[in-house]
Amino acid sequence: MSIRNLDRLFQPRSVAVIGASDNPQRIGTRVLANLLAGDFVKHGGSVWPVNPKHQKLQGLQAYGRVNALPLAPDLAIICTPPATVPGLISELGQAGGKAAIVMTADPGHSGGRFLHQPMLEAARPYLLRVLGAGSAGLQSPALGLDASFTQMPAQKGKLAFVSQSAALATAVLDWAGQRGIGFSRFVAMGDGVDVDFGDLLDYLAADGETEAILLCIEHVSSARKFMSAGRLAARGKPVIVLKVGRDAAPGADLVFDAAIRRAGMLRVNSTEDLFDAVETLARQRPQRGERLAVLTNGGGLGLIAADALACSGAQLAALSPATQKLLTQAGAPHANPVGLLADAQVERYIHTVQALLREPQADALLFLHAPTAMVPSHRIAEAIAPLMQAGDKNVLSCWLGGGSVAQARRVFAEAGLPTYDTPEKAVHGFLQIAQYRRNQELLMEVPAGVPTTSAAGRSTARKLVQAALHAGHSELSDVDARALMSAYGIALATPQQAALAGATLAAARIQISHDPVFGPVVFFGQGGIAADVAADRAAGLPPLNMALARDMVSRTRVSRLLEQGQTPADAEALIRTLVQVADMVADLPELLELDLNPLLAIGGSVVALGARMQLAKARGRRAELAIRPYPQELEERLDWNGGQILLRPIKPEDGAQHQQFFSALAPEDIRLRFFSAMRELPPAQLARLTQIDYDRAMAFIATRPNAQGQAETLGVVRAVLDPDNQSAEFAVIVRSDLKGKGLGYILFQKLVDYFRARGTREIVGDALSENTGVQKMIRHFGGVVLPHPELGMVRLQLPLR
Repeated sequence: MSIRNLDRLFQPRSVAVIGASDNPQRIGTRVLANLLAGDFVKHGGSVWPVNPKHQKLQGLQAYGRVNALPLAPDLAIICTPPATVPGLISELGQAGGKAAIVMTADPGHSGGRFLHQPMLEAARPYLLRVLGAGSAGLQSPALGLDASFTQMPAQKGKLAFVSQSAALATAVLDWAGQRGIGFSRFVAMGDGVDVDFGDLLDYLAADGETEAILLCIEHVSSARKFMSAGRLAARGKPVIVLKVGRDAAPGADLVFDAAIRRAGMLRVNSTEDLFDAVETLARQRPQRGERLAVLTNGGGLGLIAADALACSGAQLAALSPATQKLLTQAGAPHANPVGLLADAQVERYIHTVQALLREPQADALLFLHAPTAMVPSHRIAEAIAPLMQAGDKNVLSCWLGGGSVAQARRVFAEAGLPTYDTPEKAVHGFLQIAQYRRNQELLMEVPAGVPTTSAAGRSTARKLVQAALHAGHSELSDVDARALMSAYGIALATPQQAALAGATLAAARIQISHDPVFGPVVFFGQGGIAADVAADRAAGLPPLNMALARDMVSRTRVSRLLEQGQTPADAEALIRTLVQVADMVADLPELLELDLNPLLAIGGSVVALGARMQLAKARGRRAELAIRPYPQELEERLDWNGGQILLRPIKPEDGAQHQQFFSALAPEDIRLRFFSAMRELPPAQLARLTQIDYDRAMAFIATRPNAQGQAETLGVVRAVLDPDNQSAEFAVIVRSDLKGKGLGYILFQKLVDYFRARGTREIVGDALSENTGVQKMIRHFGGVVLPHPELGMVRLQLPLR
């Protein structure tokens, strides 16, 4: 993963068009015309055509070759035959160029071997970044840059759009232009041989001109990189994904959906949905739940909305007695949907809207209106829009009709209230908010803990697997299979237990499979003899925790079966088993497939009546996990202050004890660490501190048992790594009553050792000038304290190489 030199792609000062031409049938001609048609040159940019057959092109001096250019171009656009591309990349690198767009497509019969690998090998020594091959280019409208061969320039806006398909990108550009939709960045990525979705997500996440990111994806090439970048980007701004072309492989679409959900992004199913989602999510307010109040002036419209909601998992809100009383006083019915008569005057709309906005059991309000001859629509809009704008609920609307409601739509649009053409689209907008909220909660939630498999259990499992493979077996014996399952807390049923299994119990199934892109996947669904015909499965990417596993179960019929006669303890046992199976997948790369069917929850524990397991040598047989699991190998016990402490990476399950740790800090220590007088950690910030991506960041905590035998956090050191593995920015804090005992130095040494082993160039940090303790520590480790551009601050720097 790397964003190095991507600023040269999006914000170049000079652009060379290699293969520029005056032939209207050539791509180079169109690219040069697009560059000159925009404001790039007016903003001070330079454009240099490169073609040895011309002295001038479109009024500009042409250059015979790359080394004849006045300077190394920030960006080069290559529109020449495939055989010439690797050589041109090498010339650009030697000249000092740092970015290129390769519009040349690799010949289809070569499978990418003719152009892709030679192009990468030519670029690598010079750290030159390549967009393509087969890219249609990019646009940065605020800069006036149209470095593409698209048919029209993108309008200015705050949306970043990235597509692999050039044809789809140009169609979307035309579609968006007709609707007045603008872009901060517009990218037709092409093959993504070098710059791919992961790199672009990293860049756009930090791009101040971008408020939301739209992706049109045909395939993902590097799952872990994509997931890391996507999870980071989705924490800061909406990321909306349209998958183009469904994979025919069994379960492949479920796996892709699980990846998008896990990353906190939102998946949509059409281009129109893509931009509707932006309209909705860009204007959304925080929403607690998925209960919808509906106000309409036509009973039929209310029924349409209720039908659209019925199959979604969301629900119509039950109106409280207080709201019903207010509605009666307003002359409105008190059943949801609330239907006003066609002759209802503006005052009745005002009072009804006020009542529904106050309803504590409604999380959002949907307003549906059809034009009538009794009251002009714009008068209603002008009266209620300020109320909706000032309220704390999400409000979605549909002004059904044409010219007679156009002014009402404008009133709502100017008030920042999303409006849609049909009731179904408006309900769909609400469901998009609901699904996005669920995905964000999964991204941010601090889950409950689950007993982890012991080190001895893991060791036993590895030895069993290795012994079987060494003997040439692809399966374990019944005895060994039981021992391996037992190591992860999973029981295989005895014949007597199988005979006692009642038909009233919910039968579940867990199927580990292997996806060629996202690696190992855990499937959960209905088990027993109906498993193969029920089509009831949810997919999850390991590793899992209790919150993620609970979400998987909730998306299947098994969750409803569990509610019919089985205890909450049975449901928790199934969820815990899912987590333990995911742990098994992370620990045992030789485990190619596992099928536990059926699984029965009995008396708060789970037994598997059947188990099938397939093993294979790990090397070359499967992709790595899409999400790096907890790095247990970094745990370390050592003596300190008359006792023993455990140094280990932080876990999502540490949320509660991390909050207690924060509460034990003195206000002055909090100010020195966070640069503000915080009294408590908000849930979102607590999640960010404990739910880290181990590929992108590391946080080590020191823990020991307290008087009650429960683990307590004594100190924490953390650092976030840039995508290029050059610089890790750190922070450290020790519990206030334990300062001055060397614990901070122990934690920092652990961090230094970790990043030095990763090949990171330096550890850096910012501190208040008065924080002499951390300055002393940096100097102790061989670092320096430097001036900071901000008054009252210093910059800390420790070289690692």
